[in-house]
Amino acid sequence: MPNYLYEAADSNGIITRGTLEAPTRSIAVERIIGLGRTPVRVVEHAGTPLKLSSGSQPLWPQFNLANDRLTLLQEFSILLRAGLSVERSLVAMLALTNKTRIKASIQNVLEGLRAGEPLSTAMRRAGLLFPDALRKLIAAGEASGRLPEVMTRLATAQARNKELTDKIASAMIYPALLLVVMLAVLIMIFTVVLPRLEPLFEQSGAALPWPAALLLGISHFLDAYGILFAVAVIGALAALLYALRQPAMQITLDKRALSSRFLLKIPQAYQAAQICRNLAMLLDGGMPLNRALETAEGAVTNSYMRQSLTSVIDRVKHGRSLKLSLEDANVFPRVTLEFVGVGEETGRLGPMLNEAADVLDRDVQVKLDRLSALLLPIVTIFLGIIVAGIMSGVVSGILAANDLAL
Repeated sequence: MPNYLYEAADSNGIITRGTLEAPTRSIAVERIIGLGRTPVRVVEHAGTPLKLSSGSQPLWPQFNLANDRLTLLQEFSILLRAGLSVERSLVAMLALTNKTRIKASIQNVLEGLRAGEPLSTAMRRAGLLFPDALRKLIAAGEASGRLPEVMTRLATAQARNKELTDKIASAMIYPALLLVVMLAVLIMIFTVVLPRLEPLFEQSGAALPWPAALLLGISHFLDAYGILFAVAVIGALAALLYALRQPAMQITLDKRALSSRFLLKIPQAYQAAQICRNLAMLLDGGMPLNRALETAEGAVTNSYMRQSLTSVIDRVKHGRSLKLSLEDANVFPRVTLEFVGVGEETGRLGPMLNEAADVLDRDVQVKLDRLSALLLPIVTIFLGIIVAGIMSGVVSGILAANDLAL
């Protein structure tokens, strides 16, 4: 998205300068006016992008980033609703935090704000702490003059997302530990136990059962090519990760995730709830439907649904109703279409979108609880089958050797 250099006059006639991120120059002008300033000069910045803080693209992963973001949004919303200005709120937040990284991010945002940049643009200086999708919604709040309300809704949405993420992480901890322990046990069996039992198995000669022969074959393979096999697996995983980062593969996987019965269509309901809530927030702020759709599109994380939403925007711009446009996209849950239809008929599209988001959020919670309850038994049964197969091979080899001895 291009950046625009601007000069604008405030109510006292004081000229301020800054940069603004916007899809077009006209939208940049609208946002400047929404900030209560009169544009004097707005030109596209053709040079290098704005310099971000040194921690915007770290070499090492930043932990607890979601927690820090949630804390800052909650504090920001409280201070703004208390009547403090944006700059004064940031100064107060700077005094509230003890984390060096967060202090540096807030200080960078303050520097951008004091240089004449809007809050949404200044937040770029905080790097990964405020992602692009979040800043687009904040920019809409600035343009509508409802920044405190938008910040409160964003904080609520972030808290809801974190709750879902924590629930998924909690459900995955025990199965993940089982898999790790099982992998360690398998390595020990094939590299330590079976080699010691091999002389006993060889006593049975040709009478060795196929399960025991298969286990010995795997043990011999790992003994001869174990290091090469580990390198090949690591290389395959690296290649897979690289392939997954390609746009075409991301779109394909995101499309599958939306319709996957194994995932109980949780991603579809989750993404639709986020779109409905963001769209309702933008519409309630007075933004036209097509502009609200364009802004909400930038906050969609599923690439296939974002691509589908682009076609929805085109249909709405050509005069088609939102319900029919969403129906043509064929990626949104039925409840979304029905609530949107009622909202368009009654002229209460924003409130009905919020209602649809609430319904979808409840559906996600129920399905996530169901999936979490099924995951542990499935993993346990799968590992039990593997253990039973290994034990049957070992026991059959021992029995065959004993039979030959008798």
